[in-house]
Amino acid sequence: MNTPKELSDALVRIEALERKPIGIKFIKQLSEIPAGIRKFGEGANGVAKSMLCAMWGDAFNGAGPFYTVKKDHICGGGAIAAGFGSTMPVEQAAKFMIGEKLVYGTLEGLKKAMASTLPFEEGEFEAQLISPLEKLSNDLLPDLVFIICKPFQGQHILRAYGFDSGEIVHGIAGTSTCEMVSSYVMHTGKPTFTLGDLGGNTGMNIKGDEVLLAFPY
Repeated sequence: MNTPKELSDALVRIEALERKPIGIKFIKQLSEIPAGIRKFGEGANGVAKSMLCAMWGDAFNGAGPFYTVKKDHICGGGAIAAGFGSTMPVEQAAKFMIGEKLVYGTLEGLKKAMASTLPFEEGEFEAQLISPLEKLSNDLLPDLVFIICKPFQGQHILRAYGFDSGEIVHGIAGTSTCEMVSSYVMHTGKPTFTLGDLGGNTGMNIKGDEVLLAFPY
C-alpha cells in the first residue's frame, strides 16, 4: 500500500502540479486526535478565527497538520461542511443570502441547495484535521484528498481513476465549494470535481484556469 507521501509525490511528479495535494480527516471526538497535532491558531496573539476554505488554502500553502473546531469558524457554510453543525438558523442566514445580487432568490432554493450536498448530521464531527497529503502517514490516513489543478491535469487524473473500471466521474457545481466536496464525497464514496464558488476559490486561491478535484482516500 502506497503511503500518502508516495501518492502525493507521484501526483506532483507525473502531472507537474503547482501545489501539492492536501488531505482532511473528520474527527468525531477530540480524543481521537494524535498527540503533537496542533490546534488551528495555536500560538497566535488574540483569538484566531477563519473559514474552512481558507484553512484548506493554508494547507495547500504547506501549513499543517493542524485541527480545527467549530468555534474557530466565521463562515456557517464551512462549519456545516466540516460536520460541526450550523452557526445560526437557516432563516437567520437567509437575511444575507437571499435577494437580488445575493446568493439565492428564495429560502426554498437555499434549502434545496444545502440538501443537495448530502449534509452531515448536526454536530456529527467535533474536529477536522487538515494537512498537506505528504505529511500524513499510513497511521494517520485522510478521509478525503483535494487536488487543485489545471483542467488538462484533472482530465489525466480522472481518466486514470477509471482506467480499469471504466467508471466516469460526475462534477458538481452551483453552491458552496466546501459543502460540495465534503459531505457529498463522503456520503457517495465517489470522487468529483468542481469549478467552486467565489468564496471557496478565494479562500484556496483557486485561479480562473484551475479546478478542484476531491477523492475519498
